[in-house]
Amino acid sequence: MADDSPVLTARKHIAQLVKRLRKPPQSRHANLPLIRVSDHPMQFERHVFICGLHRSGTTLLENHLRSHFAVAALEAPVPENEGQHLQDVYPAGNRYGGAGKFAFAPEMRLPVPTPQEADRARQRLLACWTPWVSEPADVLLEKSPPNLTKIAWLRAVFPGARFVIMTRDPRAVSAATLKWAKTSLDDLVAHWNVAHRIAIEDESSDCIRLRYEDYCEDADQHLVRLGQFLELRPRDAATGGDPRFAEVANQNGRYLEQFGSRSLGTGSWTEFGYDI
Repeated sequence: MADDSPVLTARKHIAQLVKRLRKPPQSRHANLPLIRVSDHPMQFERHVFICGLHRSGTTLLENHLRSHFAVAALEAPVPENEGQHLQDVYPAGNRYGGAGKFAFAPEMRLPVPTPQEADRARQRLLACWTPWVSEPADVLLEKSPPNLTKIAWLRAVFPGARFVIMTRDPRAVSAATLKWAKTSLDDLVAHWNVAHRIAIEDESSDCIRLRYEDYCEDADQHLVRLGQFLELRPRDAATGGDPRFAEVANQNGRYLEQFGSRSLGTGSWTEFGYDI
């Protein structure tokens, strides 16, 4: 790795970041979580979790999966309908810095629960999520960035679940997150590295990888691949979905310019095919 690698520079700050993030910052979403508990939690045959950092294309993917397949999802007045903001079982990412920071906090990687703990967590989560479920369906689709750091926990809580690990060039994610995170590009790259290293450690045969860049090249092909792996039933006719995602185009270019010719060297991104 080159001496001027932003990852090398960022690693010098990780200890300070972790220490700082242990004290929960005041969130710009101070009214969250939004808790409404159902006395009759909905039950689903299977659960699918989209796992990817902010600005990785996960909301795009969720919208397309909902449009093409018969799945239920969450609809609520919280950022991007994320389930993390609608429950009180585990800490949401904004408690530990939010976008570009949360994965540094050890609290965001939960220990694998006992069967009894898993059962209680599952029932409480479903009770919290039920008021916001979009429609009756056999499969519930949920998307929250911190899913990336708790695949093993979710696997224990929702037996038989499937996971989509969605990645995007760490340079693009870091530059796109910069305006929210109020930190440096180097620290954001380090955060990408840490979050995806955790996902790699928890990855198993119930996970499928998807790169934003590949999806932008041929969304239809990858929707077929995902539908087969996730065992989703196609809708009779695709719904309109969010107009923001009617067209799929790779938006990395404007973000990569901020890194110039700098090389990131080797990191967890290497295992996802990013030679940068």
